[in-house]
Amino acid sequence: MMFTTLSALASEPATTSSIPIKIQNIKNRTFNQDFQEVGKITAVDSTALTFSASEKLITKCFSDGAYVHKGDVIAKLDSTQPKAELQKSETQYAIERSKLHRMLALIQKQPDAISKQDIENQKLQTHLVQVDVQQKKDDLLNYQLIAPFNGRLTNFKYSIGSRISADDVVVSLIKNDPVKVAYSISQQELAQAASNQQVTISVDAYKNKHFTGVVNYIAPEVDSQSGRIDVQANIKNTDKLLIPGMFAKVTQHSAKNITYPIVSQTAVIVDGDKRYVWLYDGKGVKQQPVVLGDNTNDGYVVIKQGVDVNDKVVVAGQQNLKPDSLVKLQTSTAPALPLSSVKKAPQLSSSSNKPMQKVTESSNQGALHETA
Repeated sequence: MMFTTLSALASEPATTSSIPIKIQNIKNRTFNQDFQEVGKITAVDSTALTFSASEKLITKCFSDGAYVHKGDVIAKLDSTQPKAELQKSETQYAIERSKLHRMLALIQKQPDAISKQDIENQKLQTHLVQVDVQQKKDDLLNYQLIAPFNGRLTNFKYSIGSRISADDVVVSLIKNDPVKVAYSISQQELAQAASNQQVTISVDAYKNKHFTGVVNYIAPEVDSQSGRIDVQANIKNTDKLLIPGMFAKVTQHSAKNITYPIVSQTAVIVDGDKRYVWLYDGKGVKQQPVVLGDNTNDGYVVIKQGVDVNDKVVVAGQQNLKPDSLVKLQTSTAPALPLSSVKKAPQLSSSSNKPMQKVTESSNQGALHETA
């Protein structure tokens, strides 16, 4: 930071002559408002997988932590008995179907050889056995653990040979692309928040990598305990790097703009917890308290309160100024405030201890923080 401190002013010798100063017209700069919060990664879909039958575990088709696709068989129970029952039903179905075909063939040659009632009874019997076959096939599926969606397995809870009871959790399946990030915003930020806004997150495990997504949920009510509003966003996780349970730094990008005046950092005087600048009114100077936002990382700082656009701020010579000082403008005034791009800057000290809200300059011009 390049602020001028009060101690630096005190070290300057007193003078009664006119003090040369340089001034600068205060300009506005427009920023996009972003929200920075801390969130937690959660799975979009996750489920604990159980068998619907009780038997010994005989096969694990995947290792712990493996990726599986929807429909993959993950594990199997001993299905010797249900397979035998299915085979028996299939044999009986073949017998009944063959009998029906013979009866139908006979009445083609001898219409009165078999009564209609006998034919209908045989059709019904054949159908009932066919239904039983399908039921046995469905029952056989209860001895297989099948993936309901694409995802990654946790570790298996049982070893081969273990007897599994129906509803015992064998392994869990977690969908990890996309994932969700859950966080909350303040009531003040709610006015700028909307579904489908872009979100960028980073995690400690991959400090130089950012992940993107969109807001898909904003709670319809304020949390009664925290006083904040819950938000969720779906995050792309193509490389499967994000894991549910991770904490994430979340930046929600608002489409709404905000405008603040900015001044040179060297124009700001620091006096304990007070901040002020010197303004020139064409005749003399006056001391003006200000409330700071963040610096723009290009030598300037946002002023939240205290100055207006086109005010003339002293940017050189203010070290010797007092409220009754005589001043003279130097022949060349300070250069105009730049409206070029800025980069993300660290938070600037101010007299307020309130939390900071991120503000990003429009047209991809970096980032600032706005005091909430």
